Amino acid sequence: MTALKNEDAPIFVPEIIKNREELLSHGLVEGRKACLDIMDHALAAVDPYIATHAAVSLDGDHLVMGELTVFLPDIENIYVIGAGKATMRQAIAMNEILGKLITDGLVVVKHGQKQDLDHIRVIEAAHPVPDEHSFTAGREIMAMAKKAGARDLVICLMSGGVSTTCCAPIKGITNEDKIEINRLLVHSGAQVTEIMSVRRHLSQIKGGRLGLMIQPATCMTLTVSDAIGDPLEWNADWTHPDSSSFQDAVGVLHRYGIWDQAPERIKKYFTDFSEEKETPKSLDSHHFSYCMTVKTADIWKAAREKAEALGFSAHVLTTELKGESREVGRVIAAIAREISRSGMPFTPPCALIVSGETGVRINASPKGAGGANQELGCGACLDLTQEDTVVVCALDTDGTDGPTPYAGSMTDGFSLARAKEMGLDFHKELMEHNSTELLKQIGDIVYTGHTGSNVNDIVVCLVL
Repeated sequence: MTALKNEDAPIFVPEIIKNREELLSHGLVEGRKACLDIMDHALAAVDPYIATHAAVSLDGDHLVMGELTVFLPDIENIYVIGAGKATMRQAIAMNEILGKLITDGLVVVKHGQKQDLDHIRVIEAAHPVPDEHSFTAGREIMAMAKKAGARDLVICLMSGGVSTTCCAPIKGITNEDKIEINRLLVHSGAQVTEIMSVRRHLSQIKGGRLGLMIQPATCMTLTVSDAIGDPLEWNADWTHPDSSSFQDAVGVLHRYGIWDQAPERIKKYFTDFSEEKETPKSLDSHHFSYCMTVKTADIWKAAREKAEALGFSAHVLTTELKGESREVGRVIAAIAREISRSGMPFTPPCALIVSGETGVRINASPKGAGGANQELGCGACLDLTQEDTVVVCALDTDGTDGPTPYAGSMTDGFSLARAKEMGLDFHKELMEHNSTELLKQIGDIVYTGHTGSNVNDIVVCLVL
């Protein structure tokens, strides 16, 4: 196999937040503008396309990927597979770097992200709940993994969203069962890693099981991290051993009150444990290498950098944010109010930066649509008044918060007053999980479209 010349890739940073004019038409305009500038800078810093070009290169007959170097004359075939919300931008970069060296390729992305590539096929599927495209993708990914031989290289591109965009249920579990258990899980308020523990034990490919199919080929996994602390296990789900157990998965279903509602076939499967039902706890390390091209720290570091450049003292409160979204929002706003009133624990003007992933527990049918970052923003402004010089912006970094086409929210002490002027009961709409429509009505929804990235959620709270 002969290497192609690797030309320097152009660096393109698109306009990210697209409804700036609307967001700056009301409220604390000065703070809102600064917030938008910080968020644009932070989102641009986690572009997987740029990160992939930085991590992967051709050097003569050698392919360099992170710390791994592959001598191409020893390789017969190169297969590129992948799935997730940041995988399209990864795939564009790999298509440019490897070109005709790619024997075959297939990546699975969220609906609305697809771009046509010369050497890698692209399938769109649903997120956060699978659809039939997800199962088609799962079958095709498995077929490609199984045909890789001892002298082949499999490049696996992975990012958040892989579990629902690409599905392959274990024998005896139907596609409808997987769709329903995913729906129950995402509405339960469970943490992402808890949800993943259940998904892995109902899958033919998750928790390292696809890695077993790829052997004895050499496999290199390039990841974009969306897991708190950047653990490889949760970011390389197909090709990394699983630390969660069968009993852990059962425990999640009981802990969040899902067991009784779960499909009968899934309850039956989880009722009796056997060794063959457990996910692999080790893989041949000789065959598997990993490179994390974008880390969760990249986004909060960029936000801090921009905030300081704008004249704010920047303070990272936590990079492990969890909890019920609207309540987390109220806590962040309470800290900001304390700073504004007493100068404790920081002196304004300052920026409070947090990252992580909160959740929304839905106990009944929601009135409308929403997402964790929209509910966080709504919760944040519940206790703010027009005298509070506080702005809160919360974003899902892939640009689609929950099942909505919006990235998140930007609220301040004027948000409740605007809702009241329009005859809206802000608190009632929030409790009925109708945050998208509520925020749209008052002009506080944030729209980016698909960003092409996917790291932890980011919240910036400015105290002017």
